[in-house]
Amino acid sequence: MDEALLKDTVAVGAYFSASIMDTLTVENADFTDAQFPIKTLPLLCERSDATGTNPVTGVDTRESLMCP
Repeated sequence: MDEALLKDTVAVGAYFSASIMDTLTVENADFTDAQFPIKTLPLLCERSDATGTNPVTGVDTRESLMCP
C-alpha cells in the first residue's frame, strides 16, 4: 500500500493490514464493513485526509471508519 491513492475508493467489506497507514490519501473513501487491525484504526481516524464523502456511495469517510 506504499503511497497508494485511495481517494474516492469504494472498499466496502475489504480487509486491510497496518500498511493502510502507508497510503498517500484516503479522502472520500468508503470503508463500510472493512476490517482493520485494532491498533491501526485509531491512527487512521487521526489522519487529516480521513475526510469527505464518497462520490459513488454518498457515505462519509469518517463514518465508514466508525471514527469517534
